[in-house]
Amino acid sequence: MARLRATDSGQVYNIDLPDLKVTRDDVDGIYVLHGRGHFQTFETREEAFERKKDIESTPGNFFRK
Repeated sequence: MARLRATDSGQVYNIDLPDLKVTRDDVDGIYVLHGRGHFQTFETREEAFERKKDIESTPGNFFRK
């Protein structure tokens, strides 16, 4: 069963996706980085994609515990 997390607006995101994904939460106007055990929110798209890049480029940092 997939682990799910929700933002304050009630939008639900799957954190067990095999790849990291950045999704815009249209209700809150934020960006959500989710997948591979991660769930983080950002004010800007650029911040979210920068963090995604950091996670993907760090060896052994595929899953957050």
